[in-house]
Parts: sequence; structure tokens; C-alpha cells
Amino acid sequence: MRVGLVGFAGSGKSTLFELLTGAKPDPGKVHGGQVGIATLSDPRLEFLAGLHKPKKVTPATVELLDTPGLMPGTHGDNPQRLALIREGDALLIVLGAFAGSDPASDLAAFRDEILFADLGVVTNRAERLEASVKKPRPDREQQLKELDIVKRVLAALDAGQTIASLGLTEEEKKPMRSFGLLTDKPEVVVANVTQDQAIPESLLAMAPNALAIDAKLELELAQLDADERASFMADLGITDLGRDRIIRRAYDAVGIITFFTAGEPEVRGWNLERGGSAVDAAGKIHTDLAKGFIRAEVTAYDDLVRVGTMKEAKAQNLQRLEGKDYVVKDGDIVFFRSGL
Repeated sequence: MRVGLVGFAGSGKSTLFELLTGAKPDPGKVHGGQVGIATLSDPRLEFLAGLHKPKKVTPATVELLDTPGLMPGTHGDNPQRLALIREGDALLIVLGAFAGSDPASDLAAFRDEILFADLGVVTNRAERLEASVKKPRPDREQQLKELDIVKRVLAALDAGQTIASLGLTEEEKKPMRSFGLLTDKPEVVVANVTQDQAIPESLLAMAPNALAIDAKLELELAQLDADERASFMADLGITDLGRDRIIRRAYDAVGIITFFTAGEPEVRGWNLERGGSAVDAAGKIHTDLAKGFIRAEVTAYDDLVRVGTMKEAKAQNLQRLEGKDYVVKDGDIVFFRSGL
């Protein structure tokens, strides 16, 4: 799972990157983008670690790519800067909401930028296909079908619409996936505010689920030890931090759940696409586990919390044996039986 941090220069995007990943921005990577790993703070993992006392605890993670800040007022090389995240799963759009700024206008301008970038990509493909179908070739019929879809997408983008508005079938979407269209990616909108500042109503009208964070303040708090941080948060009236809310929102936007494996060697959280099966989950751990899949022993997290121990969960028949088609639920604790 890869999420791109995107936005205009000066939005505080790189400060948020450091807060989420713990990695300091590297000036040498400003043009090519910098990758960092953000861990998902999860109280469920802490509960499981308390039960099993493992040698190792590994949280689920998300890969973040801090892309170069876009330059406002002109398209310039913004399409090239945005191209870095075409293979990503979602856009984390950072908007400066400081005194004198207008995050709603910035969001509108950013959406114009990704629309412009996508128009360039789709237009180029349409032109290549139109030239290609004029010649006799074995795949001409297939290219004609693709050209029809590409033209429909191009017309939608030209009208300021998204691909979702076209109602394409899964088969029709296939040739479009290689384009990595930015306007088709889920958005997480984050307003980088100063303390006690609310998200402007004008921004909420455009992005009702926008989150607010004072990235600079939270970064300073993150660098304190736990006791000092708790004291400062109490003094400032801060009850929770925005960092984890942002990461969780990214998970939700992409459609990712967390399942767990738990034992004495390690307690670990794993990412899985929502709707993924037990054999898909096994494959996240190791391909051999999926190939030799026999059964999955599954315990729901809430059931485990209610009865207190895995032993008691098994005694009360709360530990189920599931086949490869079982749809894994968020929070499931899974032990895989494999023949390999």
C-alpha cells in the first residue's frame, strides 16, 4: 500500500511526512520523491502483545511517498512531479490553512492540476491508438475497443468529470489501470492548521471528510518522551493526536483492513484488501502458505477481548475453522494450517 503526499510548495507537506514516518526530509530527494514507512498505532496489537508476551511486535505499515511540491499559478512541470505517484493507491492532499491562506482555493487548484496531468496522459494514448488502428494488425479490433473507451474517458475529463461518472464495467476499466489516473484515486484531504484553528467551512463544502492537524506542533510533541508529551498535551487541551487519524483515514480510503497473527515468537498486524479471502491473507505472509493452504483458525478480536484468552476462546467454540473462501474481517486473529 503506497500513499502519495501531494500538495503545493509551502503547505507543510514535508513536515507532515516527517511526523507520519519519523524520517527527516532529504534535500537530495526533493525532485525524485522520498519514501518513508508509517506504522499504524493499533491498541488491538498492544492487547495481543500483552496476552502472548512475544519476542517481537510488528505493526501494520503504510508506505508514504513525499512528492515534490507543486508550483502554483502555472502548470509548468507539475504533471511530471505528479507522475511519481501514478502507481500509488491514494492521494494524501496537504493544504496550508495558515493565516492569509485559502485552502479551499488551493484544493480547487490542485484538482485542476491532476485533471490537467491526466488529460495529457489520456490524450497521448488516444493519439497513439488513432495512428495505430489505421494500419492492418492482428490486435486492431482490440485497439479499436480501447480507443472507444479512451475517447469516452477523455471526454469526461475534458468536461471536468471523473472516470467513476462513466459507469465503466470491470472489463472496460482494465486498459485504463495502466494509466494510473490521478483523478481516479481516493483522496484524503488534510488541512495543516495552527492550534485551535477550525477547518474552514468553504473547504468542508468541497471535502466533507477533511481532517485538520497542526503538523509542526505534533512533530514537536512527537520528539518529547511520553511523560513530557502527556503533560504538554494536557496543558494545551489536546486529547488526541491527528497522526493516527490520518493514517487510519488512508487505510479506509484505499479499502485496507488489518488482520493479526499472534504467538510467542511474534505478534503482527497485516494489511489486506477489504473483501480478501483467507487464502489471500495467507499469501500476504508467504506464497507457500497460500499454495499449501488447508484451513484457517480464526478468532474475532472482540470475542477474544470478551473472554480474555485464546484458551477460553477455544473452550467456548469462538475459534472457528474456515476454508480458503472465508472473507477475512478487520481485527481477525488468524492461524493458518498449510501442507507446505
